[in-house]
Amino acid sequence: MSTMTLKDMTCANCANEVSVALHSVEGVRNFDVDLSDQIAVITYDDDETSDTFIRSTIEKVNCKAH
Repeated sequence: MSTMTLKDMTCANCANEVSVALHSVEGVRNFDVDLSDQIAVITYDDDETSDTFIRSTIEKVNCKAH
C-alpha cells in the first residue's frame, strides 16, 4: 500500500482523471482518491507494478479543467 500526494488536484475532474489512470494500471487492487486532502491511498501487487510506475502514471494526468 502506498499513499501519494496529488499536487495541483483541485477539482472533481482532476480526481476523476487520476481514478481513470489508476484503473488502467495492472496490479492496482484498490485505491481511494481524496480530493479534499489531495492524496491517493493505493493498494497494489508488488509483483505486477511498482510505486515508481504508479507515480509516473499519475504524473501524466493533465487536468485541463482549470
